[in-house]
Amino acid sequence: MKILVVFTGGTIGSSKIDGVISPDKSNSYVLLDMYSKIDNSVDFTAVQPYNMLSENVCGNNLVSLCECIKASEFNCFDGVIVTHGTDTLQYASSFLSYVFGLCRTPIVVVSANYPLSDSRSNGLDNFCAAADFIKSGNGKGVFVAYKNSGDIAKIHRASRVLPHSPYSDDVYSIFDEVYGEIRSSGFIKNDSYIEQADKTKFSFDNCADECSDVMYIRPYVNMKYPEITDDTKAILLEGYHSGTLNTSGKDLKDFCRIADKKNVPVFLTGACKGFYYESKTHFDELKINVLPPASPIAMYVKLWLLKRENINDVYLPCGGDFTE
Repeated sequence: MKILVVFTGGTIGSSKIDGVISPDKSNSYVLLDMYSKIDNSVDFTAVQPYNMLSENVCGNNLVSLCECIKASEFNCFDGVIVTHGTDTLQYASSFLSYVFGLCRTPIVVVSANYPLSDSRSNGLDNFCAAADFIKSGNGKGVFVAYKNSGDIAKIHRASRVLPHSPYSDDVYSIFDEVYGEIRSSGFIKNDSYIEQADKTKFSFDNCADECSDVMYIRPYVNMKYPEITDDTKAILLEGYHSGTLNTSGKDLKDFCRIADKKNVPVFLTGACKGFYYESKTHFDELKINVLPPASPIAMYVKLWLLKRENINDVYLPCGGDFTE
């Protein structure tokens, strides 16, 4: 079994000194030593495109990550494990999911809630889960392996991971539909999990643009909408938990009118079929395009990677992102 390990920093690659958690390049390889004491049958090859806390990750880092995996001839391995911080785990995993699609060699992103030296850390558990999943040979594309507090390790489709709840490091998939889980007997696939074949194909040329030209807006009561600049490619609105927005107020109407005048498409994520509240009946007249059920962060990343002329390809499945 040959596995490529890509270290990028994050808590899983950090040390705590004088109460401060900081990236520690030498600490990354401690993870491999810890795993070898459990299983020494895996041949690891390690690379490190950068070493930083994930909250500091920018577009150029995500591009470097993709280029590093590609340059490492990842298809020559049985699988790839990417270590990453939890703060931007969803952005990196979605980015990888769209760039690599449902690739033959599985790529699994892992992180940790505490540094590896902390007895509370799930970093080794997550790494072991990723390795067990790769050994099972049961998946194509990009995944996230993560063990929530008091639970067993789950394997998530990377493009379906939801944003973290405040003050929580637990990881969940949309509708809580995971790809599978790791038990004592090994990887067990979720029989109810369904995904569509890729219809949108991204290339490495798509990830060359390191700066996002997508405006991502989350709602709040009495909100004021930002100015739409001339270089805005698309606008992604995230609805309240019911997929609703304040469609009775003047601000949203003016905002959508300006977007239409500037020929900037407006998309809404977080809405499902059914639950047709009165507020939702105004979406069509405001020219708000409702996306299929998906992770909001994944939809932001997908719009970011799409070229302007292909922006409506956001509706087409890629990387296993849509749940229906």
